This record gives sequence, structure tokens and C-alpha cells, in this order.
Amino acid sequence: MSSIINSLGTVLHEEENIIECLTCSLVSHYCLAPLPGLLAATNKRLLFYGLSASESTKELVEEFAYIDITSIKEKRGITGKHIHMYYNDDFFKFQQIEGMNMFDFMAAVKEKLCTITNPAKERYPVR
Repeated sequence: MSSIINSLGTVLHEEENIIECLTCSLVSHYCLAPLPGLLAATNKRLLFYGLSASESTKELVEEFAYIDITSIKEKRGITGKHIHMYYNDDFFKFQQIEGMNMFDFMAAVKEKLCTITNPAKERYPVR
């Protein structure tokens, strides 16, 4: 997993840090099959770094600006935990989540969403 995180480091912007990350698979309208990879919450955005299936294919990097995430929820089903996310008008599902830090990951994302949608001035009014 550390090699995947190192690869993810190549797509981070200046002064961007990983807060939490999960290994999972992405299911969306443009993936024919679940795509394994790493979902990372950074201080600036969510990133999905999909692993390439072979040497001839390039890895997929999807970025999701916090401001454009309209909904993100943890779901539990027969096959395990999932994350359902609406980004603009598109639906993304992250499944086959590995690791015990799902709660920490969701808490970090929701905190970032809260700070983006409610600037400090609105959250803590000056009296």
C-alpha cells in the first residue's frame, strides 16, 4: 500500500496533504467493472487513484472538489461497506473498502465539506 501512496503523491498539488485514505474499488457510469484503487481525502479535495490493470494501460486519477460534492454517505450492505457520493450530477460508488479507518475517513471528509460550505465567519459569528 505504501507504493500506492507514493504514486498518489505524484498527483498532489503544492501544499496539499493526505488526511485519510482507504483502499477500495470505484463503480461509476464510465467503468465497465469495479476499478481498484485508493480513495484519499486531502486538505483540498478527494482523489481516487485507480490502479492500472496492466503495463499497457495508464492509471486513472479522478479528483473531486469538496465544493461540488452534493452528498456523501456511508452505506452498509450484504457485501460490506460502501460510500455513495453525488458529485455535481454524477453518482459514484466506492465499494470493497478495506481498512478499519472508514469512520475516520468519513469524519475527515464531512469536516472538510462543513468548512467549505460554511466559512468560519458563518460558523463562529463575531459578536
